[in-house]
Amino acid sequence: MKRAFSVLLILVLTFSIVGCTKNNPEDTVESFLNDVKNGNIENLSQYLKEDDDYEVDADDFMLKDELEQAMIKAYSKLEYEILNTEVDGNKATVETKIKAPNLGEAMSSTISELLPGAFMDALEEAFDENPEKEFDEEAFQKKMEETFIKKISKDDISMVENTVKVKMIKKDDKWLIDSDDEFFNALSGNLKKVFDSFDDFDDME
Repeated sequence: MKRAFSVLLILVLTFSIVGCTKNNPEDTVESFLNDVKNGNIENLSQYLKEDDDYEVDADDFMLKDELEQAMIKAYSKLEYEILNTEVDGNKATVETKIKAPNLGEAMSSTISELLPGAFMDALEEAFDENPEKEFDEEAFQKKMEETFIKKISKDDISMVENTVKVKMIKKDDKWLIDSDDEFFNALSGNLKKVFDSFDDFDDME
């Protein structure tokens, strides 16, 4: 189940990284976020420095096409504001206010709805010699994707605002985004924080 969550986060991060790099930090960030908002999902990775690795295998999703379309609809509501830029040689930071679909809330709600039932099914299978049914991981993943898609497809999906300093690096006269967790959390509408909470839980085990 955690693998499915992780793959979903990767999709959030990669589907939107599109467009052409620019010759100043602000233009790169603005073009990137405009393409996120407009649903341009071709030419992935054009805004990231080359050693940033966020590849996604479409086969990991049972409902990839439906999820992608739901993401495009949700991110059409994206808003942003460039607040300040600081340049230091070949590095820069672009302070940006990002108002993104609240995917963290949608995922938390999805987990709250589905996890108790899945937990009980798993317990029954573990302790009952003749369980009424075996836990079906594929069916659970599909149900999770269906529920999450339904939540982020709502016309009145809630939005969440974060202000972050987008790290930039200049390479071959082009400014590229040097991605970090803070930026991706803002872009994913606090989804990164939700996954981090699962990591914290695992560390306690």
